[in-house]
Amino acid sequence: MKAAAAHPRRSAWSTAAVIVSIVAVGTVVAGLLNDPQSDAVAIPGCDEVVQPDETHRVNFAYAQSGSYDDPDHSWFSDAKAAAMSRALVEALPAGTTVEDDPFSTPLHFGQIANATASGTVSLGGERGDLTVSVRQSDEPPGPCFAGFVDERRTLDDGTVVDTLAGETRRRVVLYTDGSRIDAYADQVLTVEQLVDIATIRALRVSDPAPPAVPSAPGN
Repeated sequence: MKAAAAHPRRSAWSTAAVIVSIVAVGTVVAGLLNDPQSDAVAIPGCDEVVQPDETHRVNFAYAQSGSYDDPDHSWFSDAKAAAMSRALVEALPAGTTVEDDPFSTPLHFGQIANATASGTVSLGGERGDLTVSVRQSDEPPGPCFAGFVDERRTLDDGTVVDTLAGETRRRVVLYTDGSRIDAYADQVLTVEQLVDIATIRALRVSDPAPPAVPSAPGN
C-alpha cells in the first residue's frame, strides 16, 4: 500500500477530473434508483421503505469552490483535509495499492463544495474505483429506497449505516455526529471493507484536525 505523494497545486485538469468523478457518483446513484435490484417489500433494519415505483431518476454534481478554509464550511480546512486523506489511505485493507493518477492526487480530499476523495485501488488481483464523500448534515437518514439500500444498521452509539451490495458496485452511507459519509467502490472492495472505511472517526465533521498536520497536497 502506498500513500499518494504531495505535488503542486492542482491544475484545471485535476479540478475537472474531480468534478467528473463526482458526477459519475451521481450517475451511479441515479442508476441505482432507476434500476432497482430488489422488489422486496421490507428491508432489514428499515422502518419505512419506498418502493421502486415511487422513485425518480436524479442526476447531480458538485462544483469545487477553489480554496480551503471556506467560511461556509467552517469544519473543513487544509489541516482537516490532510488528516482525512491520511486516515483514508491508512484504513484501506492490508495489501491494497493506490494507483497513481496523472491528473490529481488519489484519495485526497479536495476543496469544498463537497469534500470528496477518489482514486483507483487494487487488491487481491481486483482493480477498481473508490470514492468517499463527506458533508456536514444534521438531516436524519429518512426512509430506505428499495434497490438503493438492502440493509440498515444502527450501531451502539446511534450511528446509522445503510449498505448496498450490488454485483459489481458497493455503497455505504453513514449518518453520525452531524456528518453524512458516502463510500462507493467497485468489486475490488467488499461492503464490510467499505463500512470499516466509512466509520473512520477522522472523516467525521465533528472530529477536529490534529495539530501539526502537514499541509494538504495541492494547496
